[in-house]
Formats: sequence, C-alpha cells, structure tokens
Amino acid sequence: MSLTVSVIICCHTEERLQDIREAVVSVQRQTHPPEEIVLAVDNNSTLYERLKAELKGQAQVVLNDTAKGLSATRNAGMTAAQGDLVAFLDDDAVAEPEWLANLGSLFDEPKVVAAGGRAILLWVDGRPSWFPKDLDWTVGGSFTWLPPARAEVRNPHGHNMCFRGREALAVGGFGNYIGAVGEARRDGEEAELSLRLSARYPNSVIIYEPEARILHKVPAGRSRWSYVIRRSYQQGVSKALLERVAPAHNGRPLSTEGTYLRYLLFRAIPSRLRRFWRPAALAQTAAIVLSIAAVGMGYLVGRWRS
Repeated sequence: MSLTVSVIICCHTEERLQDIREAVVSVQRQTHPPEEIVLAVDNNSTLYERLKAELKGQAQVVLNDTAKGLSATRNAGMTAAQGDLVAFLDDDAVAEPEWLANLGSLFDEPKVVAAGGRAILLWVDGRPSWFPKDLDWTVGGSFTWLPPARAEVRNPHGHNMCFRGREALAVGGFGNYIGAVGEARRDGEEAELSLRLSARYPNSVIIYEPEARILHKVPAGRSRWSYVIRRSYQQGVSKALLERVAPAHNGRPLSTEGTYLRYLLFRAIPSRLRRFWRPAALAQTAAIVLSIAAVGMGYLVGRWRS
C-alpha cells in the first residue's frame, strides 16, 4: 500500500484512560503500522495534558476546544492528521494486528473513498443470555446481517472506519449537528458524511471488509435492558435527523435501515419463536421487539422535532 495512514482515536474522559492506552498499543502493534497516531480529545484539557505528557513521541495529541461532541473531535483529528487516509478507532476498542493492513489495502482501488470493518464484542462480564446477537449494534458491535465477504455498502460504521482524508475534509467533514456528545448518543454522522461523499464523487464506492476486525469492549453497565432500549430510542431519533438532512444527497437515505428491519421481522424473530420453549429464546425475542418499538418511537419523536 503506497498511501500513508493516520489512525485517529477520539476520547473525552479520564475514566477510559486505561482503555485509551490499550487502544494505542493495539495500533502500534499492527503488521502495517500507521505513519502516525492522533489522539483527539473532546473539550477536556486535563486529559489532553495528561496524554501529551504520557504519550510524548508515540502519538500526536490534539484538543477540540470548539463545539463539544464526537463529530467536531473527529474533524479536529482529521485536520491535524498528515496521512492520505484517516482511520478511526474507538477509545474503548482494540484492533487486531491485521486490521489496518486489511482496511488500508482497499484504497489501492482509486474508486474507494471510504471503507469499514467488523466489530467483535468483548463482554467484560460475559454476554447475558437474553441479549441477541441481532442487537450487538446497540453496544458497539457490527450488524448481524452484514455480508460475510467484502461488499459495497452505504457507509462504514463509526467504531471501525477509514476515509480518504482530503476528500472527507473537502465535503466538510463530519456534521456537528449529528453525532455523540459525551455519553449521549446521536448517531449517524458517518452515514451522513458518506452520503455527501457519494454525492460529490458519484463514481466512488464505499467498501465493507469483514477481515478488518476490531474488538469492542462492553462494560457491565451496557448489558442491561434499559441501556438497549435507550440506545434504540436514540437511534430512531438519529435516523429521523439523517432522513431530514440527507435528501439533497441521496433519494433513499434509510434504505439500509429498511433492509435491517425486514431482517429482524422475517428472520431474527421467527428463528427464535421456533424455539419458544427455551426461556433465552423468548427473552431475546422480547428484546428485539422492544428495540424495534423504541427505534420507532424515537423516529416519530425525531420527525416531530424536525
């Protein structure tokens, strides 16, 4: 791969300091190491100064002291990055050794403007029996219906993605009106950016590569019914916002979500109802139904707010 790569890790709290260290080490141990690691800190000068002192010579540390949130922090990292490609890794994730090689090699094809990989969940206290794999996305995992082999997609997912830096900045980077702020979720910024890229560069493609793998940690606080329902609701609100801002770039901005809903209704739920005598199967069915209902409620609220 002839293109240079910058890996950007966004962070905002000292509570994840050990996670940040582990994320950095996983990038340093890549079989194809990046030209640089950029730690972008969201409006936390204490964390910024600590990381600067601790990782001097290992990573460039930049502070987003403008608008709070993940989108503005990612933009700060992209602006500071020197690589042709900018790859993003969450601060509570670790990359497998071949992650960057598998992701970066996709850009040898000039038409590829963005790419993403797979996120495998690393449960701190073990996966609860009631938690279906079809809802892994609520806690940072990949969607179960994604193709098993390399394929073209609408957008990569934020936990594991890479863009051509110059092109991403040329269309304005991530929109500050969408994206997480601290622990408050308002997802969809990578989808909205991807739609703008596809509109600006109509012959470009975005690729999903399942061999570009990361491990995403799931703390105990996320393996709860209340968290899944809240995340599902927030996802619905985000999709309503995405639908409102995206029509100028794409006529069907929620086509991917429609495909996933059909998968849940006609495959995921029926497959568990066939094992109705098992308590775990019934509990997982209930979790999927509640998630769908929460997404729908969030979508309606988001439309109303719009």
